[in-house]
Amino acid sequence: MHSQSLFQLEDPHAMHHLMRAYPLATLVAVTREGLEANLLPLELCTEAGGATRLRGHVGREHPLVQPGRDGIEVLVVFQSPNAYISPRWYVNGQRSGRLAPSWNYAAVEARGRLRCIDCRDRLQAHLKALTLSQEVWRDAPWLLEHADSGFVEEAARRLRGFEIDIDHLTGKRFLSQQRTEADRCSLIEHLSKERSGAAHDVARLMAS
Repeated sequence: MHSQSLFQLEDPHAMHHLMRAYPLATLVAVTREGLEANLLPLELCTEAGGATRLRGHVGREHPLVQPGRDGIEVLVVFQSPNAYISPRWYVNGQRSGRLAPSWNYAAVEARGRLRCIDCRDRLQAHLKALTLSQEVWRDAPWLLEHADSGFVEEAARRLRGFEIDIDHLTGKRFLSQQRTEADRCSLIEHLSKERSGAAHDVARLMAS
């Protein structure tokens, strides 16, 4: 992921936070037919020694987990909500006309090698953790244990898990850092008034 130094996100904790906040990631791998991209919810796991890995699952017939796929290099992109930035929202520079539309977002790119996991207990532990990560903030969280055990067993038999040991992380926050404080305040105000919920999320990212 190319990024100028001003927009680079280098803090591992900040990158991990974004990955957990937006777990539906784009996983890119090379297949016999060429590059293939899949949108998959992934669980970020951090170990005591600092090593990080991603855990996911797909159907047993999925190309990612077929024989011979162990050890393939993959690229995974996590992305925050994004929003269009209108030049009319800038306080400074209106007279010069030296303004152009932009797009604000944050993203993290992870690289590593995929390893298939064919263990029922590890798969169910992953499914429980992934579900809990999205339900934990609810007043009445739904847990995997609430489903019929026979249904869960049957569903798990149709799935196969995988892990990706992360070798490299790159982060980028393109959130108008190069603009003046007056411009940034104006952008946040206008984004907060947009019809799109994603624009409101970007406004909160800029304000944080």
